[in-house]
Amino acid sequence: MQGHEAVGYSLLQTSAVTSLLYSSTASVHHGTRPLDDNLPCINYYAIPGGDRWNGMERERFSINCRASSQSVAVAIKRAVLDLFVASNGTGIYGTMNNFDVARASLANDGGLIPEPEDRCYNAPVDIYLVYAATTVS
Repeated sequence: MQGHEAVGYSLLQTSAVTSLLYSSTASVHHGTRPLDDNLPCINYYAIPGGDRWNGMERERFSINCRASSQSVAVAIKRAVLDLFVASNGTGIYGTMNNFDVARASLANDGGLIPEPEDRCYNAPVDIYLVYAATTVS
């Protein structure tokens, strides 16, 4: 499993996230969001510049939470933050689907961005995912 697969798997396996989307499998995209996609939705992608040290990989991912209302976009973002960077070590740590996550942390909270051309709001967050290089298949 690659880092981006771990992020997607985690998003799709978390009911707090998928319950806010109308169609969980059709509303989570790796890479760019399809133009004809229904809202609310999530698209995520790796941001260049990850690094490796002592057998550990660190990748940064941008997770974009879009909805037609501000409140839903923010609710999706909060569920994503709870999943990846929850306080007191309750976020995504340990093994998931044979992928060992050493640490997940918040890299940037992008606030709330109106996207008038799509008539929606984007609540982006960037996370770091740290994992052992040996877990990558």
